[in-house]
Amino acid sequence: MRLRTLARKAVDQVWQPFADYGHMPLGEDISQTRHALQCAWFAEQDNAPAHLVIAALLHDVGHLITWQEQGLHPEAGGDNGYHEKVGAAFLSEYFADDVTKPIRLHVAAKRYLYSTDAAYRDSLSAASQQSLELQGGWMDESTCRAFESSPWFVDALRLRKYDEQGKQPALQVPGIDHYYELLIQHTRVVQERNTHV
Repeated sequence: MRLRTLARKAVDQVWQPFADYGHMPLGEDISQTRHALQCAWFAEQDNAPAHLVIAALLHDVGHLITWQEQGLHPEAGGDNGYHEKVGAAFLSEYFADDVTKPIRLHVAAKRYLYSTDAAYRDSLSAASQQSLELQGGWMDESTCRAFESSPWFVDALRLRKYDEQGKQPALQVPGIDHYYELLIQHTRVVQERNTHV
């Protein structure tokens, strides 16, 4: 019982930035919370493993932490807030690398696809292209090869796909309650206990 209480507390802490700031706009005519839930739903529809569904749900939490700490979205002021690093660092207390590493790399995946896939490049919205410039723009060939060598390369690309899909203002998907038990079961406290049973 104590273990589950700790896991619930962890999940509540992880979701708190969405509860406080999830109503803020993504920049694509959709709120941060709706974007998160849509991304997780698309991951489920793709039969993604649980860790990747969680990564899809939480990948932009760094934006909300920045709002929480600074009262503004850094990209709105023309700065790169490195939300992928902020989010991964925050989540690392609660989840293992299989959740946090794809999150840390989802911006690199965007830069990679922009550099290697003409169809992807042409599909980006104006808002996505603007944020891409702040995030480093094109990857040169050596940077692309280095990214491809990451053990999280495939998961990062899959997460990027869900990120692009989850920007549909009219699409209705399940709420956070749908993912609550999944989040609990994949918290560090539960996972570490299971590995020692």
